[in-house]
Amino acid sequence: MDRHQERNAGALARALARKIGKDPAVQGGKCGTGILASEEELEAEALDRSIDLALTCSTRVRNERSEAPARLAELLTMPAHERETAIVLEPRFQSYQLAAYILERSEKAVFHDLLMARELARLARSIAVQADPGSCGGAAALADLEAYALGLEGNALRVAGELRDALVTFMNAREVQEKGGVDPDLAARLDLTEASLRRDIRQFGTALALLDRAVETFTSLRDDEQTARAMINRANVFLVQRDLGEAIANLRAALPLVQDPWLGLCVRHNLISALAECGKAREAAELYEQSRTFYLQFSDPLTSSRQQWAEGLIARELGDLDTARSLLAEAAERLAEHGYGFDAALAGLDLVAVHAKQGNADEVVRVASYLLRIFQMHNVRPEALAALRMVQEAAERRTLDRQILAQAAEILRANRVRNTSTD
Repeated sequence: MDRHQERNAGALARALARKIGKDPAVQGGKCGTGILASEEELEAEALDRSIDLALTCSTRVRNERSEAPARLAELLTMPAHERETAIVLEPRFQSYQLAAYILERSEKAVFHDLLMARELARLARSIAVQADPGSCGGAAALADLEAYALGLEGNALRVAGELRDALVTFMNAREVQEKGGVDPDLAARLDLTEASLRRDIRQFGTALALLDRAVETFTSLRDDEQTARAMINRANVFLVQRDLGEAIANLRAALPLVQDPWLGLCVRHNLISALAECGKAREAAELYEQSRTFYLQFSDPLTSSRQQWAEGLIARELGDLDTARSLLAEAAERLAEHGYGFDAALAGLDLVAVHAKQGNADEVVRVASYLLRIFQMHNVRPEALAALRMVQEAAERRTLDRQILAQAAEILRANRVRNTSTD
């Protein structure tokens, strides 16, 4: 079977085989009688072999999956150098299922612990390199898994504001992916994460092309949740471009696809913020009230801070400036405390706008100077520092106005979107 047939006719067979732990091999392109098989027969044979292997290997794979949490806990108790040695030497740490489980944990950790998200992604990659290709769908399947591990590491770097390092990591991921390409789900997930980086470095056309491809793949796989994630990220591209109408349309289209409570909150939160910013504060307030129970299901610092941020933004647009000032100040402080610097800066600019509306010139200077100090402590892009310095200098001269704030916010949004989906 040539490479084209493997990518297309064999994709389903390999995906199934990967899940149950064995790669079906079609030897020599012949059926059992020794007569050259047709393409349809090869497809049927590959699928039949996958199903047979599913029946014989499912117990082992179930066991590996059920043991994965304990295996990860064991690895995390070790010093970093001992983990790498254990993965190389001990077969119990060399399974596809363990690596896949760790990547699931990394996806979630990015919202509350960026260092842990990176460490988990690196750990999963080390396991993918050591796993036996014959136990999980072949070397190509492992290459796809390794590429996605690099993608999650790159995504954690992006969220931390280390955009250059993130770009290098995604380039490495694409090089590894060239050795794979048989897992459409992981390929689409990699597109999804890289699109966020391309958006942040203002390569909007590339970002939208990656997201369109991800939507097409997830739709063909009938994965509504991931389709919704891709549509949320499309909305985020439009948010950066300040096309709030398109952003709102994409978010509203994504909402009916969502069943997971966390993802449902992501859509609702982003929609609330977009509505408030485009002059529909009362509609945003109504949706916020309907979404309170969604927010209360999650207590991580990023979610709770963004809830305060959204509520403060609504209060500002409705004219309740004292409430807005209190909520935005606390949100910005907590975001900075937990390492979400770009979000803290954007929330801080919203706070500066409140102080400016109230005529508190000294507070405008204080907050602007505080935001600049936060960014000077991190390795961030010069454009972001320049934007905050522009706000600080205008505040000190008492010439700060809405236009300067809008310009600074636009520069910052090029690096960080108010997003709780894949960021």
